[in-house]
Amino acid sequence: LDLPADLEPAPADVGGEGEDGYFVAPTRGVPPFQHWTNNSVLPVDHILGGNIESAFRLLHDQVGVVNFEAYKDHFMTSYSRSRTIVVGMPTAPSMYCYPQSNWKDANPKNGLPAVGLKLNDLVSRLQSAYQLTTSGKFGDAIEKFRSILLSIPLLAVDTKQEEVEAQQLREICCSYLVGLTMETARKEMPKATLDDQKRICEMAAYFTHCNLQPIHQILTLRTALNLFFKLKNFKTAGSFARRLLELGPKPEVAQQTRKILQACDKNPTDEHQLQYDEHNPFDICAASFTPIYKGAECELAPLSGAKYLPKFKGEVCRVDLVSQIGKSTAGLKIRRKVR
Repeated sequence: LDLPADLEPAPADVGGEGEDGYFVAPTRGVPPFQHWTNNSVLPVDHILGGNIESAFRLLHDQVGVVNFEAYKDHFMTSYSRSRTIVVGMPTAPSMYCYPQSNWKDANPKNGLPAVGLKLNDLVSRLQSAYQLTTSGKFGDAIEKFRSILLSIPLLAVDTKQEEVEAQQLREICCSYLVGLTMETARKEMPKATLDDQKRICEMAAYFTHCNLQPIHQILTLRTALNLFFKLKNFKTAGSFARRLLELGPKPEVAQQTRKILQACDKNPTDEHQLQYDEHNPFDICAASFTPIYKGAECELAPLSGAKYLPKFKGEVCRVDLVSQIGKSTAGLKIRRKVR
């Protein structure tokens, strides 16, 4: 069959630089996960891209992490979500696919990975931690709150509102962790001497100043009220009773509290001097469990936000167990911004 000249197929150009018979393989492209680390300063994007070293560096620079052992499970869980596998034909290798959050318009300059961990997931886990606290399972609650706290730097949010909510979640976790670890230590303290009993009362009083949910605040106030009443510090006990009644406890609890308050008002004095001033605002040192009054020098843990006395600077935070107390950092970065 004779074809017209204009329909004849053109010979394939398989030569490099015009040389006949020489094939030049195409240049290998850059995989999507490599673009992720180039386009983002979020630790989770670097984890998903498989660059663990740069993720460590970002966590160190942003939130002062120096102990990475606690992050092993978090890193492995995140990295396992970084790609999917498509099974090919029999005996043929499988193909990897890399899900991207901005897949509609992703390119080498703005491609970013899809992140499996969402802020709502942490909020759901927070409710579970609340339930454990209500049930008195403080050990399990501490683990749950700490897991949430360590997960916050591995978020990727898109709006300012979500960033603010994540900051609030961090503050909640810090308050509960400081309070629960202090309460756990208080329960383990000896009660043999008067000094031991005074210290137990001080720690119970500090716990009432942690920013907790009302249902948990009621529990702390009831504990402090009973301990101070037994110690015959009736004036301070009466203050706890009034704070308790303001929270609207159950009728039976309110009735018992009013009876104690009446007894305290008959003799509004404190028999023992304690290191506690309810009228002077203070934060709790997360290491010594002593008050840091407003205006006093203190050091911050960059990840948890817990406060410490200056003598603890350079040590590992007792709350998050990973960050260095007093370290200067760039701050938490979880909002997506393309370089």
